[in-house]
Amino acid sequence: MDRAIILSRVSTQQQDLTQQTDEVLREVHKDGFSDDNIIIIEDKESAIKLSEEERRGLNRMKCEINEDPNIKCVYIYELSRLSRRQLVLFSIRDYLVERNIQLICLKPYFRLLDNDGKMSQTGSLMFSLFSSLSESEMMLKQERMIRGRKRNLSLGKSAGGRPAFGYITDKDKKYIVHKEQAEILRRIFKEYAYGGLTIRDIATNLKEEGYFPETSLKTLILRISNYLKRRLYIGEGPCPQIITPKVFEDAQKALTNNKTIHKLNHKEQFLLKGLICDAHTGCILSGNSSLDSYFSKHCSGVAIRRVNIDPIVWEFSKMMYSQYIMNRGLLQKQIDKEITTTRKKLSTIDQELNNIQARIDKVEERLIMGRISEVKADELNHQLQEDLQIKDKRHCELVNYLLAKQYQIQEAMLAEEINETTMSLQEKVDIVRKVVDIITVEKPSVSKSIIKIYNRINDRVHIYEVDCWKHTWGLIRETTSKEVPHIKLKSKHIKVKPY
Repeated sequence: MDRAIILSRVSTQQQDLTQQTDEVLREVHKDGFSDDNIIIIEDKESAIKLSEEERRGLNRMKCEINEDPNIKCVYIYELSRLSRRQLVLFSIRDYLVERNIQLICLKPYFRLLDNDGKMSQTGSLMFSLFSSLSESEMMLKQERMIRGRKRNLSLGKSAGGRPAFGYITDKDKKYIVHKEQAEILRRIFKEYAYGGLTIRDIATNLKEEGYFPETSLKTLILRISNYLKRRLYIGEGPCPQIITPKVFEDAQKALTNNKTIHKLNHKEQFLLKGLICDAHTGCILSGNSSLDSYFSKHCSGVAIRRVNIDPIVWEFSKMMYSQYIMNRGLLQKQIDKEITTTRKKLSTIDQELNNIQARIDKVEERLIMGRISEVKADELNHQLQEDLQIKDKRHCELVNYLLAKQYQIQEAMLAEEINETTMSLQEKVDIVRKVVDIITVEKPSVSKSIIKIYNRINDRVHIYEVDCWKHTWGLIRETTSKEVPHIKLKSKHIKVKPY
């Protein structure tokens, strides 16, 4: 039994396919096809934006034809329902002709094939004519649409789409200021330009105050970053001014300065790098400087800001280090070794400084003796003076480091606790790694985190509860590692160097 395909298409989701399909269906019934032998393919997709391979309706039509040899006809309401692009239309025509499948178009009515299965001259002519008209019609529509959008923008009207944050449209489609959103924008610009706050600080404050409840913190940070760069808010374009040019320019200067600072700090070391893992998945959390957080790269899991975990682990590490590890004799020995190494470096730098000074004197001597030109002498002296400045700077750094280490010995002999003011981040990292084995993090709710610290000294596990919004925490309980067994890590490529 012969079968037929009805191919209906509209360009947008708002358009209705019912009337188009019903009219074609009546014609198919007139040609003697029953409902059981009719395949209806309806789709809502653009015929100008998508290629032939991307069109779902055409792909399904070809699939039905390839699988069912009884399909003999394809019905369409008008030729543009197949496509508005001539290249696609002629490709479909050749596909149907090769398989001896009739194409019947209602508006205007024509049949592509004669009764003998060959292409009809009338059908071929009408196909070529209306395929050309279909594509040119769409091109004209696009040109009119672009002209209309430009005209609307010149009149301060919406050109389509959602208005930018801070604006709404009135009944005449003109942009007007949204009072509440405009106040938020003014606050963002002023706090960033003059308040010394980072984009993350501003986003966090807005979230905590109840603004943007449906937006994640990460997304809000990206949006605020974009708001700060949009000249739209100083009245450039179709929208009225919200931000004054001076505030906007000051915000741009702050963006430039902060970008420079961010590049300088990009390789900042994290205190707990390689020590934190997701309590449920076992994935090691990596550090992200831009978000100031630890998060999981390799699988979905928890994330926690540094401000909510670094202080807890550092205080715990100091306590354990002071009670169990700190030995003033051992510390003296370690610092003495570092002082000896530094003094060796200073001796080398001193020798290099003497050599550079000797070369400068040699150049002066050669100049006096007439063995070198004045231009060449100036060139050599300039290079040697630069080398001298570099070595002098390094000499000062080593002397300062030596004094700091000597001061650290005195502090250690007098103080009961670790003195953080003279410690570098690397020294803190070393202390943490001597104490901490692994840290697990889980988040029972958006605002709460549970942190478990396993240490290298004994089998005790310290469990803390953190209020992530208020940045406060407390020790819930202390238990044994038998009651809270070690989690199996999945990130085998990250290894924590044991003490």
